[in-house]
Amino acid sequence: MRERSDLWRRIDTLWQDIGLTGMVLFIPLLSYLFTGTPGQLLDIALIVPLALRRRAPVATFTVICLLLLAQATAFDTPRYGDVALLIALHAVAAYGPMWAVRASLATGLLGAAVAGARWSPSIHDTAQVISYFVALSALVLAAWMLGYLARTRRAYVAGLEERAEQLERDAAQQAQIATAAERARIAREMHDVVAHSLSVMVVQADGALYAAQKRPAVAIETLRTISETGRSSLTEMRRLLGLLRDDRGELPMAPVPSAADVHGLAEQLRASGLAIELDVLGDLDRLDPATGLTVYRIVQEALTNTLKHAGPGVTASVDLRVTTDSVRIQVDDDGRGGTAADDGQGHGILGIRERIAVHAGEVEAGPRPGGGFRVKAVVPVDKA
Repeated sequence: MRERSDLWRRIDTLWQDIGLTGMVLFIPLLSYLFTGTPGQLLDIALIVPLALRRRAPVATFTVICLLLLAQATAFDTPRYGDVALLIALHAVAAYGPMWAVRASLATGLLGAAVAGARWSPSIHDTAQVISYFVALSALVLAAWMLGYLARTRRAYVAGLEERAEQLERDAAQQAQIATAAERARIAREMHDVVAHSLSVMVVQADGALYAAQKRPAVAIETLRTISETGRSSLTEMRRLLGLLRDDRGELPMAPVPSAADVHGLAEQLRASGLAIELDVLGDLDRLDPATGLTVYRIVQEALTNTLKHAGPGVTASVDLRVTTDSVRIQVDDDGRGGTAADDGQGHGILGIRERIAVHAGEVEAGPRPGGGFRVKAVVPVDKA
């Protein structure tokens, strides 16, 4: 699109130059048709090259200078076509290369000196020759300065356009980065909600199926827990999907989990049959929402992995330490650990690493000495 616009701009400027040449050429052409003198033919020859003043400024200026040199030898008076020098000089200053810009000024001043001496009634009258030179030099300088100012303005406008295009490209790139980051964040949230809730529900459903024959009361209570877990998961899923659908932010939002909700998470998993020892040192309520959500999700994902992979009869321990500059998290279990089969579909540990990376923290995950699995993370805390 931009190349097409440049093409049309070049075509427009060519027709503008042809139109300007035609207007300047009208008087000598009309005079030549009636009288047909050599001087009028020279005027026409001086003006015609102006049609290419922007397409070929240096060549146009050179041809006009050569014709003016011929005029200086054949005529001792100024001609109407001499105005072509000023127009060509303006074109070189505005559109020519920098070496030609400087050379054209020097050539114009030299031409003013030659013309002043040639057109002066008496070459021996120094004052008169100087007055001619000063007047002609002023015209040369004016034409050259106007052309150079046009060149400067054009470069300034081009710079502004380039800067605007660069800002537009940067804005588009930042929007893509922000969109990708938001998609990754929502994907992590959805994974944490779905993986945790479904894991709890599967374990509880298996327990209810086993207890239905021997302990119906326990089965009923387990089914009630499954129902509560499902409703809680649906609430969080609606919140996340609402972020995707609603651009105005008018949907009511469910509360975002915080670090203090780790106690409720532990109780929920204990009801599913997972033995959990929770040890908290420090005030979890003082953490900012972003840090608190990260702590909650790390503990949730680590315990969900234990529930899914550690096997039956497992005991898990959660140790949280809130210091002045960080939150230290350690989740251990005594299950099968690294020997458990991996279906290759999980994103839990990857999600933990991504959350930690947002806070520039540290995480270690793997089998622990003596058996079992360990997730250890450090989340920096803003001291302000």
